[in-house]
Amino acid sequence: MKRRNFLLAPMVLITAPAWANATATDQDLQSNTIVHVVNFWLKENISAQDKKDFVGFFEELRKIETIKTLNYGVPAPTNARPVVDNSFDYTLIVTFKDLNDITVYETHPIHLKAIEKYQHLWTKVMVKDTSIIK
Repeated sequence: MKRRNFLLAPMVLITAPAWANATATDQDLQSNTIVHVVNFWLKENISAQDKKDFVGFFEELRKIETIKTLNYGVPAPTNARPVVDNSFDYTLIVTFKDLNDITVYETHPIHLKAIEKYQHLWTKVMVKDTSIIK
């Protein structure tokens, strides 16, 4: 097993409850729902404990009242294909009722404070926002 994958493997167990907490109604994406997907690439030289502690970033964000659902995880061990990029360390998936709610989130003091607290651990962040069409 690659060293990077070995270090991250236990985190699947740590983050699994966040995925498991979704209810059937959480999965119903309505028209205009915003799906906020963020990939994080952590610094190579941080400790295994820093990687483990990074999930605290996501748990702090969970306190923001405009978040409808919040899930996070690590790259899945799916089959390698040219279209699959598993180079990231974590993915955050958050849903919001609408554009107003994500706007509140983007400038919320909890969000800004969490970024300030944890940004020293990452080298790259990529955000993909989608508006659901039904």
